[in-house]
Amino acid sequence: MANSPHDQQGSSNASTTQHRRRGKELEADILASTLNLIEQTKYEAITMDMIAKHAHTNKSVLYRRWDSKADIVLAALRTQTTGLAAKMSQAPDTGSLEGDLRDLFDRIGTLLTSMHYANIIGLMRERLGGISMRDYFDKFARKNYLSQMVRTFFEHASERGEVDLTHFDEALYDLPALVLMDAFYATDDTTIDRSRLDHILSDVLMPVYRPFLTAGNGETK
Repeated sequence: MANSPHDQQGSSNASTTQHRRRGKELEADILASTLNLIEQTKYEAITMDMIAKHAHTNKSVLYRRWDSKADIVLAALRTQTTGLAAKMSQAPDTGSLEGDLRDLFDRIGTLLTSMHYANIIGLMRERLGGISMRDYFDKFARKNYLSQMVRTFFEHASERGEVDLTHFDEALYDLPALVLMDAFYATDDTTIDRSRLDHILSDVLMPVYRPFLTAGNGETK
């Protein structure tokens, strides 16, 4: 026996209710949709309306979970980069100072690719614009994880007898972080790709570090 129109309507409503997204499922869909937007669109061009439309929801749903477009984009990026960030926190130990630095820069290149760096530079500059000078130096020099990792590389190299740190200025541990920050936030829109990262390491950093290598490790002091 065929269903009556009333029965068909009830079935349709039940189906809609059954597939209505809520809680974690809805949030995951919104973040996935935001990632898709980041892949195709520069941060500056993305709007809350675009995110809502792309996620098949409305802005009120977004604002119940996040305060701003930046917060949604950052949350979306974290879903993509959590594993890589965890890997980057583990210092490589290749057996040579330059090898360790190259491994680190390769990880940075992979992280930037996964973050769609070219499209989210606007977000990075926006967030940096609201930071105090004290926070800047705490987060991007001296106390940042990159400088601490470079310090670890040199400590391992010293233990191997690869470098002589007798006259090494501690400010040189901060050099990679400061040079990368300059490259990331430069206003010339030069792409930060693996070629540029290799140039920074080979032509900017290693010429500074190489004189500290002991005899038999690249150059005689």
